[in-house]
Amino acid sequence: MSDFLVIPAIELRGGMALRYESVGMGTRANRVEPVGFARKFVEAGAKMIHVFNLDGPFIVSQAEHAGSVLAGAERNLTVMGEMARTLNVPIQASGGIRDFESFEQVTKLGVQRAAMGSSAMDDPALVARCLQTNPEALVVFLDVKAGRMVSQKWIDDPKATPAQVAGSIRDAGVKHFIYQDVAADAEGAGPRAGAATGIAAAGCDVIVTGGVQTLDHIKAAAAVEGVAGVLVGKPLMTGEFTYEEAVAYAKAGLAARS
Repeated sequence: MSDFLVIPAIELRGGMALRYESVGMGTRANRVEPVGFARKFVEAGAKMIHVFNLDGPFIVSQAEHAGSVLAGAERNLTVMGEMARTLNVPIQASGGIRDFESFEQVTKLGVQRAAMGSSAMDDPALVARCLQTNPEALVVFLDVKAGRMVSQKWIDDPKATPAQVAGSIRDAGVKHFIYQDVAADAEGAGPRAGAATGIAAAGCDVIVTGGVQTLDHIKAAAAVEGVAGVLVGKPLMTGEFTYEEAVAYAKAGLAARS
């Protein structure tokens, strides 16, 4: 499985992980101790953990926030640092990493990868500064809707394809990307990983996210040539399937590549 990673995506709120359970027609979020929760996935074979910092917006402008909200954001940072120190796998974080200061703050905790979205799309100078400091750590979200970038200022062409934009960002020195179809979660039809083929063909290391609800979605993502991994959130957190089952389906998808 070295060519394709199934990456558990854990949500943090106020220093706790959210573990979901099915309740009637919906789900309920229970707060659990986060490091031990993540360790169970590592013990099951996970080679990377992704952390969604749900309190992330409050780490970028701490002077504007105080009290319990800021305290929750700081607890999340403490948790990410502890994960990076103790889990012996790379930690990839997203949420609130919108400027150089927050990028530096997160990476100084030992977090190996810090993912940026719209800030990286709209500010090539910010990307350049982050690359100068830690070129291996920067990950860029490619948010796509209906086959086009949601926003980008890398190519002066509103019709530029995601692959063209990714190629330009790669040429600037970015090595890692997360492809996200912004409609995938709402539609629940899987991450539409096939659309990431062109990005991978442009020489980019790309994982996909969004809309993963079933084991077949993982299998389909793994079958796409060039895609390096998939983020899997709520289905793992609810126990809809196990990490071992997810890996087995990923192996079947990987074997199907032509």
